[in-house]
Amino acid sequence: MPSTESPGGPRRTPRTARPEPAGRAVRLGYLAAGLVMSGMWLRGADLPAWEHALRVLVVVLVVPPLVHLVRRRRERRADTVRSPRVPLRRLVALKVALVAAALCGERLLLRIGLPGADAITAAALLLTVSLAGPPFHQRQLSPAPPGRHEHGPSPVPKEM
Repeated sequence: MPSTESPGGPRRTPRTARPEPAGRAVRLGYLAAGLVMSGMWLRGADLPAWEHALRVLVVVLVVPPLVHLVRRRRERRADTVRSPRVPLRRLVALKVALVAAALCGERLLLRIGLPGADAITAAALLLTVSLAGPPFHQRQLSPAPPGRHEHGPSPVPKEM
């Protein structure tokens, strides 16, 4: 009689399941986003710092909602199941923090007199987005572990 277990061992229950690594399309998407951000950072190196950071922020905050709309329209036309979405508030907050960190990092590199601070910052943006993006994406899509809710831990009942 054939075994009912999967070839990799027993099936995991949802409670013990670990999120699967991000797919190739997600990794390539974050690599492309990192390349765009780092390219924009390098291209704006001759601009004032605030203007340069503002341009990067506008692109990273405007493009994803547009991609989201295009994807939803394509899914509706093809009559396919909607793919899961990463919560936009967290993504926006993370992008703003990333650009702020890049701006502060570049200012620090310039203050200590390191040549090529803009290239170093652009490389750091590329590495951060392309390497940390897919795990962040996957973590946002996986369900919260038992006993943990999105808005904090579950309340503890009071004893009488």
